Amino acid sequence: MKITRIFVLVIFTHIAMLSCSSSEKYKKDLLSDDKTKIAKACFELGDRKDTSAVKLLFTKILDPRICTDLRFKGMSVNYCRLIALKKISGVGIERRVDQFGPDTSATLFYLDWAVKEGFLTHKNEVDIYYIR
Repeated sequence: MKITRIFVLVIFTHIAMLSCSSSEKYKKDLLSDDKTKIAKACFELGDRKDTSAVKLLFTKILDPRICTDLRFKGMSVNYCRLIALKKISGVGIERRVDQFGPDTSATLFYLDWAVKEGFLTHKNEVDIYYIR
């Protein structure tokens, strides 16, 4: 009985450690130039509601590039980042987010949310602009 409890504890600890390391990998992927890596990272971090990724999600958030990978086909990098912020915040905007290009009003909405909630100290803390 005692060995079973120890085994279960070891398994849960191992899973937790793997989860943390993969979150770190996904946060690094947010800084990648690879659209698919960014989209996958946004999906995973959003599902995990990883608040430690909020600042990184705003980095180059106005990226208009469209993903061609089957899992994210037709989604702009901006859309993927905004959906991750929506999942993390639990706050939706009053309209649909533009899937095919940079949605500056949605970006500013979540930027205001991040400052209000203390994830950022001020709006200028992140470079939201994307230059091709």
